[in-house]
Amino acid sequence: MASMSEDDLLTVISRHLPASTATVPTGDDCAVLSPAGDVAISTDILVEGVHFRTDWSSAEDVGWRCVMHNVADAAAMRARPMSLVVAMVIPEGLATEWVEGFSKGLRQACDHIADQTGPIAIDGGDMSRGPAIMAAGTVVGDMEGREPVLRSGARPGDLLIHTGNLGASAHGLALLEAGETGSEADLFRRPVPPVALALSVPARAMMDVSDGLVRDARRMAAASGVSIALDSDRVAAAASPGASLHEALTGGEDHGFLAALPPGDVPEGWSIVGSIHAGAGVTVDGADLGELGGWDHFTA
Repeated sequence: MASMSEDDLLTVISRHLPASTATVPTGDDCAVLSPAGDVAISTDILVEGVHFRTDWSSAEDVGWRCVMHNVADAAAMRARPMSLVVAMVIPEGLATEWVEGFSKGLRQACDHIADQTGPIAIDGGDMSRGPAIMAAGTVVGDMEGREPVLRSGARPGDLLIHTGNLGASAHGLALLEAGETGSEADLFRRPVPPVALALSVPARAMMDVSDGLVRDARRMAAASGVSIALDSDRVAAAASPGASLHEALTGGEDHGFLAALPPGDVPEGWSIVGSIHAGAGVTVDGADLGELGGWDHFTA
């Protein structure tokens, strides 16, 4: 890329991106969006050597993940993902083909989400030179008249349900670390959050499971002022093929969804994994796991 200007690079990127429905699309100082009402906004970052390795993941894989990590956060609030802006740090000497592949991955992920819930576009961003590849996406989600579903709505007596992959990303990472490849490793490279199921579930509380079932269940329990009892048999039944119980309980970056709702019929595509009670904390089969479980960037 040494011979390319920033404008040249933007031309390479933009020709792969989906068409925008923004009132003012990318190209000005800001994009202007016209949602139906309230919007939800979140951001997520990918860092080379922390979230991905270029010997494991292609540029397209990283672009895919940049979209999916963000749209899952919007969908967890029951906001339809409608737009992203993406900021990149690009090391000197990185091949133009890598950046182009990243752009293709953005498009592939947007097309996948569009097939579920409607158009989503990349409406701008920024680029800088730096020591490692970094990609930060910011998603804008349209509430479309829905009330946001918070982590704090779970009540004693509710069922705890889950949809999406569970333990698949952790299992895929373990395979890659062992020098293996194949389809089971693909769900680490390319998570597939079931956005449409999150938008339609009649949940009282919901969140994206990005840091592991146990850790994220603790966050819901704390926000709601309740205790959560996970059932290992139900968790194992909901786990992705090949994933162990430990991977299902503690593995992150699947970007499925955890929700609480009153007893009754469980929506199609969801599985019961536990129940909500008075008290505090999270147990598995009645046992308190302490601080076990999940990913935290800032603890050992």
